[in-house]
Amino acid sequence: MMQQQQIDLIRPQMGTRRALTVRRYGKPGTGPKAYFQAALHADELPGVLVLHHLEKLLLMAEEKGDLTGEVVIVPFANPIGFTQYVDMKPLGRFDMRTGQNFNRHYPDLSDDLVKTVADKLGNDAGQNVKIIRAELRRLIAERRENTGSLTDLQDLRFKLAELAIDADLVLDLHCDWQAAMHLYTSDSSWPDAADLSAQIGCEAALIAEESGDNPFDEAFSLPWVVLRRELGDRFPIPMATLATTIELRGEQDVYDHYAIEDAANMFRFLQRRGIIAGDPGPLPAAKCDATPLSGVDRVTATHGGMIVFAVDAGCYVTAGQELGYVLDVETGDKTPFFSRTSGFLYARVGGRLVVPGGLLCSVAGPEPLPGRVGNLLTAR
Repeated sequence: MMQQQQIDLIRPQMGTRRALTVRRYGKPGTGPKAYFQAALHADELPGVLVLHHLEKLLLMAEEKGDLTGEVVIVPFANPIGFTQYVDMKPLGRFDMRTGQNFNRHYPDLSDDLVKTVADKLGNDAGQNVKIIRAELRRLIAERRENTGSLTDLQDLRFKLAELAIDADLVLDLHCDWQAAMHLYTSDSSWPDAADLSAQIGCEAALIAEESGDNPFDEAFSLPWVVLRRELGDRFPIPMATLATTIELRGEQDVYDHYAIEDAANMFRFLQRRGIIAGDPGPLPAAKCDATPLSGVDRVTATHGGMIVFAVDAGCYVTAGQELGYVLDVETGDKTPFFSRTSGFLYARVGGRLVVPGGLLCSVAGPEPLPGRVGNLLTAR
């Protein structure tokens, strides 16, 4: 039956204590492993509600003996950010002590992994996966040990990574400000991730091997990408971990009618992947194909003021179409803004005040845009 564990984090100060709650369904080593977490950005709560409903389904499946693998749930992945409030507003995206994004700078084991497994692999792909995963577990423990004095943020990163490092499926649940359902994954995981995208009703699927600064999901996909690139001509190495960041619409979309449907779809996805027994039913028709993350136009403001949108998130737009304007009522400056690409406007900011260079909205286009190289994400 379900096992609950409390994993203590390093105490940042005397008189304080923080811990990760981890719940495990099924039995380790009996089949594929799926890892879910929510609220790594601690003020993004739709995923917390989705996992609440998913766990009800997992409990019933476990009682019926339908779990054929292991499911690890971290219902709230960021106890540090959960306590950060300023002016009664939760600020869970950045660590207030360091200024770092909670979803960046996870350990990159790729280069070390290539060096340590090159002489251990053979012609059996399944055995190679076992060897690689064992080495990943060893390397993450070694990296933690060699880091020395850890901050509470570093400790959190290592402990989350240790929970997910050997999973077949890694699903990190987030949301945007105002957005349609979308996900991020690696080029090498597409079209393998197409069934997940279709099952949960994604309207945009954004792919990149490296988006910049090693966010959580890429810490588990990138080692396989690099191994296949460096050693794939010598050994059979499957893309054994499907890691993805799922953006569950917008931050205000905390509703049971969304969360219950999303949980049911994730349960069906686990059935498709052989972690839960049973018939998931027909796969829903896909609402989108994958597009490159480098094809996303991050539309920004040329001056400060208030944003007046003309287009909602979840609409298709054309290049050059007016999407709204920024108004400075002091100077009278009224500046329309546009996308450089035709595509799907999948997200826009939630606030209506913007500073020069501030993000306004994101449009997913079908082809890479000039200059869209290096760091492809927004908040570093």
